[in-house]
Amino acid sequence: MTQPVHGPGVPIIRTGLAWRRTALSFAAVTLLTLRLTLTSDGGVPVAVAGALAALAACGTALVVVRRRVADLRHGRTSPSGHSLLLCAVLTLGYALIGAVLMIL
Repeated sequence: MTQPVHGPGVPIIRTGLAWRRTALSFAAVTLLTLRLTLTSDGGVPVAVAGALAALAACGTALVVVRRRVADLRHGRTSPSGHSLLLCAVLTLGYALIGAVLMIL
C-alpha cells in the first residue's frame, strides 16, 4: 500500500496538473469544433470562420496555460484574475461557436 504524499510543494504540483488538463480539454474541444465546422451546411465561409475561431481560442488557451504553469514553477502560486477570466471567456466562446455552427 502506498503512502499518500504530503508536503508544501504537492498542492502546487496538483495545480499545475489541473492546468495541463485544462489545456487538454481545450484541445479536445477544438478538435470537436473543427469536426463540426467540416460537417456543417453553412458553406465554406462559415467553416473557415469557425475553424479559425476555434484554432485562435485553442492557441490563446494554450498560451494562458503555459504562462500559468510557468508561474507555478517560479513560486507565484496566486493566479491572476486575467487567466481565470480568459479561460471562462474562451469556454463561452466555444459554446457560441458551437451554437452558431449548429444553427447554420
